[in-house]
Amino acid sequence: MPSDMKERIAREFAQLARTKSVDKITVKDIVEACHITRQTFYYHFQDLIDVIDWSFHRIAEELVERSLKLDSRQQVMELFLSEAVHADGMIRRLLSSQLREQTERLMVESIRICFQEMVDRKALFQDVSRSDVQVALDFYTFATVGILLEYCSRPNLDVKHLAGQLVSLMDGSFQKRSRED
Repeated sequence: MPSDMKERIAREFAQLARTKSVDKITVKDIVEACHITRQTFYYHFQDLIDVIDWSFHRIAEELVERSLKLDSRQQVMELFLSEAVHADGMIRRLLSSQLREQTERLMVESIRICFQEMVDRKALFQDVSRSDVQVALDFYTFATVGILLEYCSRPNLDVKHLAGQLVSLMDGSFQKRSRED
């Protein structure tokens, strides 16, 4: 039951953020929207940052599980981009608030967790030093977050095409592909 309550609190926070500035949302607002006591809120979360943190990590876990069922890196990148496009409004509201720094950190952490889980579960980079794997994960994490922030709010974004470009860039076939487009 506790995760159901956490889910409910996170959902109400997201709902409130659609109509109200993130900086103006209070624990009282969430408590009233959920019809719960402050004690119940604080039983599940320390503060609003904790709600956002939990939400990002839950989404990252879901993305990992969904991505592991896909057959190609192209499909995985399409999934990441589609989810980011879907969440772009909320991400923009968080980035426009006083929570910008925490939001950026959570985005980086969440994407990094996804990539690390995929590397671990699919046993990728087995012949690569741990240090090199960490640098690669950092590179792909920061590049992906940057692309998500730059491209996902663009109208009429062709997710499939952008995913193909990113995968081509990652596997080194980007130059050859660029001449063919």
